[in-house]
Amino acid sequence: MDNHKICRICCENSGTTNVFQSNYGVPVSVKIMYCCKNIRISDDDGLPTLICDICKKELEASYNFVLKCEASDKKLRLSKDAIFNSFYSIKEEIKKECEDECDNSFNDDTSEYPVDNVNDDETTPNETENVNHIEMKKKSNSLCKEVEYQCSVCGRFCASNSILITHMRTHTTDKPYHCQFCDKKYKEKGSLKRHKDSNHHPKNRSRNFICESCGKAFFSKNDVKIHLRTHTGETPYICNNCPMKFTQISAYLRHQKRHSGVRSYSCSICNKKFCTKDELKMHSNVHSNEKKYSCPICSSPFKYRNNLKKHLLLHSQPKSFVCNHCGRTFNVKGNLKIHIDRIHSPKSGYCSMCSKNVANMEVHMWRHSGERPLKCEQCSSSFYEVKALAHHTNFRHKNKEKHKCTYDGCTMAFPTKPMLDFHKAKLHETGIPFPCDRCSRGFYRKNDLARHKIGTHKERLL
Repeated sequence: MDNHKICRICCENSGTTNVFQSNYGVPVSVKIMYCCKNIRISDDDGLPTLICDICKKELEASYNFVLKCEASDKKLRLSKDAIFNSFYSIKEEIKKECEDECDNSFNDDTSEYPVDNVNDDETTPNETENVNHIEMKKKSNSLCKEVEYQCSVCGRFCASNSILITHMRTHTTDKPYHCQFCDKKYKEKGSLKRHKDSNHHPKNRSRNFICESCGKAFFSKNDVKIHLRTHTGETPYICNNCPMKFTQISAYLRHQKRHSGVRSYSCSICNKKFCTKDELKMHSNVHSNEKKYSCPICSSPFKYRNNLKKHLLLHSQPKSFVCNHCGRTFNVKGNLKIHIDRIHSPKSGYCSMCSKNVANMEVHMWRHSGERPLKCEQCSSSFYEVKALAHHTNFRHKNKEKHKCTYDGCTMAFPTKPMLDFHKAKLHETGIPFPCDRCSRGFYRKNDLARHKIGTHKERLL
């Protein structure tokens, strides 16, 4: 293709329109330079002078969009200036009118209207003038305040200086109102009051507001209004960036932080950052070995509430998952899925060499033949399972030094936290974390203790 006939914009298609050709009175070259301020086009630059139809349409759209933005910005700024001018003109007119009225009222002779002789039901001329003067003064003050108390950040008008001061806190991180019962802080006094009423209310306070649908009681009328949305399905707070909808504005504002990308809360241990304080609080459980949730039936401890809920299903709904193929029942849905994959899937089968039902017969036979077709791209290792290859890649190449030992003088690092815990317990700590309650042996890992109990004492861990 001739270089002079190629499109000047995309450099791929054949050019059809000359850039110096006028289109509705504006040459294409002018439109390009208007949209792209850093580009200069001239007759003697020696570059292609044609553009293709696709680039021409994109240019027209961009040019019209720029003109639209400039026109709307000009219109908005003119209307803003007009509002300011009208405020100031009204302010000056009212001030002048008030001054004239005041001068006239004080120049008039008021001796013929003694205060003691005035009836309550009658209004004297001076009183009428004074009332008008006061009304005009109030009107002047209200208009003047709207002009004077303006936010310098967003341009919002406030009715008084105190409201402006409160509004300015929305642009800062200042939270001057502290709760004396907990560590909560708020920007507004009303927010602190609502927090106290909801969380630190006196014992004699009663729940006088009842939900008509379910009978649940609340402390305030607004709480009932918000609660009713759970029955009506109303979600007045809609996210503009995704389909999510919310019943409360607090949940909506927390969600908006995800779209903003701002992660203001960071973990003091691993420096990982989060959008909300609740996410940081939930993450802190990762660095703790405390298991504050326990099963009320078998006393099994759990770190997370969701794990306890799943465990309770084993007691309340024993073997509620039924296989549609053979009728076998399971306590956990995951065990049912494993059963279907091993017995009833198209790739499954029975291995006569090891007498096992396997999920993928072809992959399983690689074990017996010694074939390892899955190669690691970063070293010479090979595997016969996808899971084994992924495990090798994460442990040996990607996250090899993810968890580092924090003891002084130790430079060891491990790909997983259990490996780091085993290292600390064995080399840096004196106690044995998992002793056996049936004999004198102890173990550094929980799975080692489980194998010991099963093999030696014929007992399983709870």
